[in-house]
Formats: sequence, C-alpha cells, structure tokens
Amino acid sequence: MEYPYLVDESNLDAMFEMLDTTGQGYITLVQYKGALKTLGLSTQDLPYEDNANITLEIFRKEV
Repeated sequence: MEYPYLVDESNLDAMFEMLDTTGQGYITLVQYKGALKTLGLSTQDLPYEDNANITLEIFRKEV
C-alpha cells in the first residue's frame, strides 16, 4: 500500500524559504535538523559534517 503525500514540493519550498531568511540559497545543518524534527523525521545518521550547507535541492530530496 502506498502512503499519501502529506507535504508536496510547494510546501517544502515554502518551508525552506522560511528557514533561509537571508536568501542565501542554503540553510545550516542545525536548521535542517530542526526542520526534520518538526516533521517527526529522524536526524540520526545524516551524511553531513557540522558545517554543511543544505541547499533546496537536498532539502526537497531528503525531506
């Protein structure tokens, strides 16, 4: 059985834009982990270093 999509790409874009308040095109790993936790997703075993910048493309793909 396939699960329904509760969040579509436009929702992810809006969420990313709220996190990227300066319009730099990326968010920090801390912001990314916070978004994942807010959505009830795991933050363990992320393949990023502490100083990683998360782009919209990565955000869409992994959330």
